[in-house]
Amino acid sequence: LNYTLDFSSVSAFFKKISEWGHNGTYEYGKLIKRHLSFHCEYNFLQNLNEDNISVVANQYFHNPFNYIFHMHLNSVICHAFKRYSDGFQQQLELVKAFNSKVLQKTRNENWFMPICCQFCKNLVVLAKLVSVQLYFFVYIIFLSFQIFKMALNTCNNQVNIKTKFQEAADAILQCYQLCQAELQSDIVNSKEIGLLSLTNCLCELFFKLGQIDDCSVCIEFIIKNNSLFDKADKVDKIKYKCYCGQLFLLKWNFKEAEESFTFALKNVPERYKSLRQIIVKYLIPTGILLGKVPSKKLLETYDLMFFHEFIVALRNGNISQLSSAIESNGISFAKLGISFLLHAFPSLCYRRIVRIIARILGTKIIPLQYLYCAFNLSTEGRNVISIQNCPITHLTDNCDRCKEYHCILINLIAKGNINASISTADDTLVLSDSISFPSLSEAIYTNPLFLE
Repeated sequence: LNYTLDFSSVSAFFKKISEWGHNGTYEYGKLIKRHLSFHCEYNFLQNLNEDNISVVANQYFHNPFNYIFHMHLNSVICHAFKRYSDGFQQQLELVKAFNSKVLQKTRNENWFMPICCQFCKNLVVLAKLVSVQLYFFVYIIFLSFQIFKMALNTCNNQVNIKTKFQEAADAILQCYQLCQAELQSDIVNSKEIGLLSLTNCLCELFFKLGQIDDCSVCIEFIIKNNSLFDKADKVDKIKYKCYCGQLFLLKWNFKEAEESFTFALKNVPERYKSLRQIIVKYLIPTGILLGKVPSKKLLETYDLMFFHEFIVALRNGNISQLSSAIESNGISFAKLGISFLLHAFPSLCYRRIVRIIARILGTKIIPLQYLYCAFNLSTEGRNVISIQNCPITHLTDNCDRCKEYHCILINLIAKGNINASISTADDTLVLSDSISFPSLSEAIYTNPLFLE
């Protein structure tokens, strides 16, 4: 049942949907779902009005499906003509109707869950398209010079954008909660089978709204009920792992983030190059923060050479060079929504400097003055990797700088970036006899956004 048809008329479309629905199996539900996406060809909708669609829907469906599929084609028309706000309202009512008239009133059946999930996905698509239109409207206002109206309208549109995302999330959450309730019962053909797909819809909206805690609750529920993941379609598994990766990044749990993004990348077909590039954009900084250096060929393949600046700075132990890379590429990180990761790179660079100095001296007991000197040279733009002998620079005239460098060392130890202790008696850093520089996957990171 893995195919998609083109239809010559509304009647042909509704007739086939009705036939598939009468089969009442989950596989036929998935087949119907494939014909409800906005990516499908709906050429038969040209020169039609809503009254015609309503009449034909009544011929092939009983209530509530006549209303539901009528609303669906109305949303498709709005989407085609870029009337996204109208389409959003139609789709919002559709999802609410599906919840109240199908999900709540039908037991021991789940063949329609793929249809419900696709309608929820369509709602997310329209919510995003409405937001783009509103942002564009804000931009047009900024181009005008009506300062007071500009400020007022900008504020109103920002509120409207958030409202659309929240309305969509609330409607989908109602469907999600009803399906979630059936997980605890012994119902045959439970609606729980749609939970992963609905989780993906909610996560996308929660990320847009900045509701990270709500996103975390949804993902943790799937983790605790792993059978929901096993039952899901491959596409939903990939999306879910991407959201897991983003959530783990926000929590600076880089090891789990890397595992999630790696799963997604391995399972995305080669032909989906844009999706693979997005995943790699997340995976590369995650790997760097775990001490893994991506090849230059990989960066070139996915047009991500701006990461090479970070790699070179970290390899050289050059804080000044790293600061320049952060400053010049901050926008690229912001577009991905991971600008908070930039706070973690300096720790890696200072860890690298300590490692270089330890190798040069060939000892596990390092005078603090040597480290402070190296830190100072690095902030001035010197590559610590190129220092053959440790020059002693007296920093006693700058006590504030010494205190700053001392705090950096303490943080490196506290985060597990280095296994060491500071001897105040003789002002030295004493590296552990076992593993002085443990795997970065064991390091403790704290996202500064979540600090109380």
